[in-house]
Amino acid sequence: LESIMQRGMVGAMAALRPALPVAARRLAPGAQVAGDRYANVKALRLRLASVKSIQRITKTMKMVAAAKLKGFQGRMFAARPLGDSMNNMVAEIPPPPEGEEKDLKYMMVPITSDRGLCGGVNSSIAKAVKIMIPTVPDDSEVFVIGNKGDQLLKRTHGEKIVRVVSDCYKNPTSFALASEICEEILGLKYDKAAIFFNKFKSAIAYETTCEEIESAELMLERIATFTEKYEFEDEFTEQTAMADMMAFCLASKIYSRLLESATSEVSARMQAMENATKNCGEMIDKLTINMNKARQAMITQELGEIVSGAAAVEG
Repeated sequence: LESIMQRGMVGAMAALRPALPVAARRLAPGAQVAGDRYANVKALRLRLASVKSIQRITKTMKMVAAAKLKGFQGRMFAARPLGDSMNNMVAEIPPPPEGEEKDLKYMMVPITSDRGLCGGVNSSIAKAVKIMIPTVPDDSEVFVIGNKGDQLLKRTHGEKIVRVVSDCYKNPTSFALASEICEEILGLKYDKAAIFFNKFKSAIAYETTCEEIESAELMLERIATFTEKYEFEDEFTEQTAMADMMAFCLASKIYSRLLESATSEVSARMQAMENATKNCGEMIDKLTINMNKARQAMITQELGEIVSGAAAVEG
């Protein structure tokens, strides 16, 4: 009889075991709420740590950009007179007659960066190119300097891009690099080149600018008027010298404008990282308040449960 009763008790317990968790949940609904609150506090704590990590990164990037800015400014101010003198020299060449500028094939040269996180530096260049494309003949082309310019223009005007030059800023910008870019541009047929770049104004401001320069073939007849005050051995020497002069003028412009764009990029990155650091600080304050509220609510709930349990035991 005793063994029969023992086997019956074991069977009854086995039958009741699957129902015990359900009964426990029904009897103690506060246990699930406490688990959710623990999870909420943990999620807020993890997010707070993630935002603090991002803030440290943005603060470091701002300091690096600020340290680089002084060197870029020095090289840019040293090269700026070269580009301005080329503008003065080209201005001495007589302008084309009215009506001759119609149906000219343009070579648009946007100077962008290879990396992002620098505000609207690249998007402003891409926007200026997109505005100009409908106003020029359909056979005009785009020669992109920088990976970001290719990414911004490829989706809408990919068929017009003939060349993309990247990794221009890995090493300090040199006149040799600008000369190589100039040779590639001169190897393409065009009537007028339009160089888009960001002109450095201050550490917090830049201006998107477009400079146009005609090809030597288009200015061949007008250059003769410009060269009357110089003496050459023969006509071939004169043409060769003027072609070399225009190539040097284009290379000088590209060199100075590369430095202008690089300086604007560094200053814009410094400003963008400063804004990102401030935004992270504001987010950290809000997350800290929310986490403290959730933790305080959890502690209050637990205290209430303890008091209720003690009162029930005493009663």
